[in-house]
Amino acid sequence: MANDSSKESKSIGRNIFAENQPDFFKEKTGKNQPDPALKKRDSAPKSIGRNIFSEAPNMQSPSSRPADIGEDLKIIEKSTKGVSKEKSSSTHSSSKKGRVNALHITKDNVVFAQTEFDGINYRLTNLQVFPIEPPQITEENILKDKKDPEQVIKELQIDAVEKAFVRAGVARNDPLIVTSLNGTNVIVKQVYVQNTPVENIEKDLPSILKSPFDAMSRYEYIILNSDGMNHDILAAVSDGSTFFSIQAMLAITGIECQIMDVDKIAIVNLYNESVRPPKGNVSCVMDIGNDYSHIMIIPSGNEELYIRNIDFTYNTFKKTLQRNRDISIAETEEMLKNRNFYDYITNAFEQETTENLNQHFSVKKEIRMKLLREIQKTFQYYAQQNQNKIPSKIYITGKALEMNKFAQFINKNTDIPCENLDISGFFVGDSSVIEYAKEKESVAYVAIGLALRYE
Repeated sequence: MANDSSKESKSIGRNIFAENQPDFFKEKTGKNQPDPALKKRDSAPKSIGRNIFSEAPNMQSPSSRPADIGEDLKIIEKSTKGVSKEKSSSTHSSSKKGRVNALHITKDNVVFAQTEFDGINYRLTNLQVFPIEPPQITEENILKDKKDPEQVIKELQIDAVEKAFVRAGVARNDPLIVTSLNGTNVIVKQVYVQNTPVENIEKDLPSILKSPFDAMSRYEYIILNSDGMNHDILAAVSDGSTFFSIQAMLAITGIECQIMDVDKIAIVNLYNESVRPPKGNVSCVMDIGNDYSHIMIIPSGNEELYIRNIDFTYNTFKKTLQRNRDISIAETEEMLKNRNFYDYITNAFEQETTENLNQHFSVKKEIRMKLLREIQKTFQYYAQQNQNKIPSKIYITGKALEMNKFAQFINKNTDIPCENLDISGFFVGDSSVIEYAKEKESVAYVAIGLALRYE
């Protein structure tokens, strides 16, 4: 897809290239009157980013987590706002150039992506994907190796990060490195703050966006619209353990990361840059992950970003299917890749066996209750809050891309057009790197989204 400088920029990106500029999050307008230049900049979509080295130098990671903070809020509600304000979008400029090295670390993969932005187009210049493959547990090695499984995964992650930087040829103190907060214990919410000077938002944020997590919760925000005293902001809160675990990983590997973003917002970046939706368009992105999944409703008008966490994940469904069919993990993954997803809720699927195996692990129930019902509830809620609007199109990404005809299944059950989110077609440059991104799209998409930032 060719981009030109006349098109609106829909990518949410924080300016991490400008030098000697005031801190973006602490900029003040003075006398509570908005600076026109600041208002123009703040009205453009931006990414939630954190300079993780601006923390107090003696801040320590909490030694333990309180009980019951592992559960995330199932619904991230939209803010209530009397009058919607028109949001403008920034435009590509030839003066906006830069390179970003993005690192995404999970229990399953370490992905490194490098992009360059020339003011008009993005070029994907480097992509490295390293799967995390813990040694198989057998009767022979279970007694020999008494390491904590979490520690084993951490060591594999560190090794993969080191390999990624070596293979990419990037120094660990490169000034343009971004990574992400990820997991269920990160909440993004659009909030309308009234009668508050800009300089007081940061101080008041914990009372505005009450954290369901521990006392060490980390907050961040960006201003979407502001008149000096009333502000439409996009805020994020994560529990302290999530934040400090990522920070500790970076410290161990010696990476000097400048920005820590939110994985959910990286996917919004990716959608906006890939789709370039017209003004007033409302779409849905379904991100099906190994251990957590999200339904995101993303507007390009006055409606608000809405994100809902759902329990339908690739790993839980794979385990349900494996138990129901009484087959190996490899056979289950092969079934997911080759069998029409629609079959799983039809009689044809049950008739494969002479008896209904393991009824406690019903595949149909998993799909209908944790996926289809959650989609319906999400769209109903969003319509109620946004003048009966529902998404005009659904895009899927993540592990859903590895499930055969998943997009067609969603289309059939929602009557809304559905297709895979293209994560590589808008790039220019080396075709071999772009083709590799297409091949690895189900695991590389977040890292690529993290690397889509400019101003």
